[in-house]
Amino acid sequence: MSVLNPKKTYQNLKEKGFVDSITKSVDHKRIEFFYNDKFVLSTKISHDSNDIGNYLIKQMSVQCHLDKYDFIDLAKCPLSKEEFIKILAQQGLLDQPR
Repeated sequence: MSVLNPKKTYQNLKEKGFVDSITKSVDHKRIEFFYNDKFVLSTKISHDSNDIGNYLIKQMSVQCHLDKYDFIDLAKCPLSKEEFIKILAQQGLLDQPR
């Protein structure tokens, strides 16, 4: 069973280029990922301090277009921003530079 620390996950995703959404929520932090100034995806992290368990890890991985293990690597940092962008590009989710 995997668990993630929500504060560390939030910090690490921000370091990978995620930004806080202008859409506010009382119970979650919504963060978004943009590429070449275009919206690509968003996910959310609970404000409470409980660890992020398997169920939420799976939901966040789907929102980030990753399998569960790649998402855990993204959240814990072995997966770099460049590798994340490469995965998204392979899935056809990013506009290719002109």
